[in-house]
Amino acid sequence: MSTHPKYDAIVELLRDGVSNTEIGRRLRTDRHAVARIRRDLGLPNLVQHVQTLDEKWAANTRPADGGHVEWTGERGSSSGTPVMRYREQSYSPAAIAFRMRTGRDPQGYAFAECGVKHCVAPEHVEDEAGRRAARAELHPGPLTGRCRYGHERAEHGRFEPDGTAYCARCKYLDKYPEKDDRELLPTVARLRPAGSVEEAFRRYAQSVENGHVVWGGMRANGTPVVSWRGTTATAARVAFRLHNGREPEGRVTRACDVPLCVAGPCLQDRPMREQTNKLYAAIFGAAA
Repeated sequence: MSTHPKYDAIVELLRDGVSNTEIGRRLRTDRHAVARIRRDLGLPNLVQHVQTLDEKWAANTRPADGGHVEWTGERGSSSGTPVMRYREQSYSPAAIAFRMRTGRDPQGYAFAECGVKHCVAPEHVEDEAGRRAARAELHPGPLTGRCRYGHERAEHGRFEPDGTAYCARCKYLDKYPEKDDRELLPTVARLRPAGSVEEAFRRYAQSVENGHVVWGGMRANGTPVVSWRGTTATAARVAFRLHNGREPEGRVTRACDVPLCVAGPCLQDRPMREQTNKLYAAIFGAAA
């Protein structure tokens, strides 16, 4: 029997533990011929390791600064979103990262909340349920009532990253105007326009325990605001006027430590702060 022309190279790779298929690929030779030489040498067949889903994910990632993880594998052709194919199925690397951290599949879309686009660090990826819970913590009090078009806030209410509430149904219809049916809703289902800025304020002021009132409406740069007939005022100034019966002087500040509280007794304008400072000074002076 003639010796294979690449016999010595094949034997060397076989003794190094390389598989028949890989030797055939490296030496550009028939893997079945490699298998015959393996049998002649009495070397055992290698049990090929089948890469798991998590192992393939790890093979296509690399650590980045700040605890982030960069995806180095395949991406969507138009969006650049990380994608991964495994056993003829397509997977979201972010969803895999979420499952690795939580032990469960995500609810809705999973993506990083860290601010780094397409980061797939398991600690940075959150699903829809987790995002809603985290953002709800920034919005004290439950979502109650309806939006101006009558959508129940308990069902359609969602939160921006800073905790600002919005109507998801209205946001969807704004994006797809061809599906917008809001003007067809019965008038009784919609909220009539507020008759005053005070009425507009009361619609989104939610009473909570210990006499506090938290704001559930719009915010501008994190500050609660009331919009009425094309004008915008801070909710704190409206609440101050309702409680004290006068316009505030200077900036209105919150004296309590409840986030987004707009309860009248918890608000102070400049004269009230000055009076408070005088009382402190008197107390400390008497103690001295």
